[in-house]
Amino acid sequence: MNAAAHDILGVDMTLRDPAPYQPSGRPLLLQSNQFLRSILVSLLREAGSPDVMVARCAESAVTALEQQMPSMIVADWNDQDELTEDRLRLIRRIRESEGAQYRRTPIIMVSRPRPRRDIELARDAGVTEFIVTPIAPITLQDRIRALREKPRDFVQSPRFNGPDRRRRKQQASGPSYKRTADVDAGLTTPMAAARAAAVALVNETQLSGDPLAVRVGRSLQRFIAHIDDYTSVEAEVANMHRATLAQLTRMAEDGNPLREPVVTGLEQVVDKRMRR
Repeated sequence: MNAAAHDILGVDMTLRDPAPYQPSGRPLLLQSNQFLRSILVSLLREAGSPDVMVARCAESAVTALEQQMPSMIVADWNDQDELTEDRLRLIRRIRESEGAQYRRTPIIMVSRPRPRRDIELARDAGVTEFIVTPIAPITLQDRIRALREKPRDFVQSPRFNGPDRRRRKQQASGPSYKRTADVDAGLTTPMAAARAAAVALVNETQLSGDPLAVRVGRSLQRFIAHIDDYTSVEAEVANMHRATLAQLTRMAEDGNPLREPVVTGLEQVVDKRMRR
């Protein structure tokens, strides 16, 4: 497959490694509520982990990660307003830690019932499993067993770092009806796949409700509609859009107000490319 086809979805398929699972290691529990913390410790022990590392806040969890590699991380979804306790921000920090051994550690998020969009945001941040409270012991045991017996590949791309969000493994033969695989199978062309990916990105940014993200999606769609061929050169522009969306997310989490100049700069670069 050519390089452009690899980049159609903004994912470098060469950076896929099995997510390591260490059943002999200790799990790390991050839970700010004392009552829920004691319940989860008991559940983890029932699930076969007699020794549990416990963290009460994000920073203590990071310290524990740096000191000892856990078998998995079980984290609450904290609803507090403190920026440092934003769990999705913490998970992205873990997943984007280049060179850190704990980067690929399976993460189970425990939360009260939430809208589907929130669950998708958690998965986009790099969560491996999502469990809604109240938790039945068998549910936690089944998820831990799945981590051990069916580990997912780790995906690294400009916009996502974490376990492959597709639970089913692709078949070795026959069409998978995924854009990149369809190019491999000769079912479509890189250009057609790129157009479909651009449309999907526009829909995704519109659902986000972020006007700046919407501008990025429309910029990519405008660029794809302008070109006649999708090569590694065009793929570079597509990845610029995905990287910009990731940057917008990080800036929003950090409270950085200078997000609009980032989008304006991207649009200016795209305009120059289109005039060539």
